[in-house]
Amino acid sequence: MEEQQLLVSLAKMQEEMGYIAQLEGLYGAATSDKEVRQDDYVIFQLLTFTHYHFLFTLACQMRCHMSEAYASARAAIDAALIGAHIIKDRAAQVSYAKRERPFDNFARYLGNLIKDGKPLPHPLMATLIDQQKKISTFAAHADVGSFIHRVRDTTDGSGNRMLAVEYFQFAREDDERKLYTLNLLHTFVMVLDVFAVFLIDEQRAVPAVWKEQLRQLGAVIERRAKELRERVKAAYAEGGKNPGIIT
Repeated sequence: MEEQQLLVSLAKMQEEMGYIAQLEGLYGAATSDKEVRQDDYVIFQLLTFTHYHFLFTLACQMRCHMSEAYASARAAIDAALIGAHIIKDRAAQVSYAKRERPFDNFARYLGNLIKDGKPLPHPLMATLIDQQKKISTFAAHADVGSFIHRVRDTTDGSGNRMLAVEYFQFAREDDERKLYTLNLLHTFVMVLDVFAVFLIDEQRAVPAVWKEQLRQLGAVIERRAKELRERVKAAYAEGGKNPGIIT
């Protein structure tokens, strides 16, 4: 079943595979064969952690394990948020290694910064925090929302109602499969962007054009996702069903 869904994804998502290749190329430029100072090791460790989850997210998504794909993306967001904080305050990596404040409850710390109107270390952090919260409602815990793509209401041969719990989360239409893939890709564009200033200005690991290419890719993905989102919502509205996590 997994192999079959992988082949279906490869056949039906040619455009999205191009975006994946571009993002993988940008990751490769940022992470391959780098000489790293000891003070910067933690940041590169977090960066490579997000790269691992980029690959794992896609492996899950293309095999129709959508909830697991989003849970993996959530872990990458967590790494990006921590990375942004340490890039801004390099001494904080000691507290991170010891799991001391603010990393003993980092989500609450960031929430308090937002509540108090204080600046966050990176402009994309507010968007990533919001994305992380949304994912937590259906992909990271055993909340009722976790079953939104796992339970199917059906009937047996005698007309009796049945609820089936599915181990694979199938997109209703090809557009929906593509939309979720693009949503995940855009999340990783933002995650990688968090490390851009560090990679370009501090490390000189990539040229300035690298960030331009990353943001151009993000803009293309965002436009395409918007088009698909409207089509998918319209299809669900026509069928009288709730579109689930498509918001």
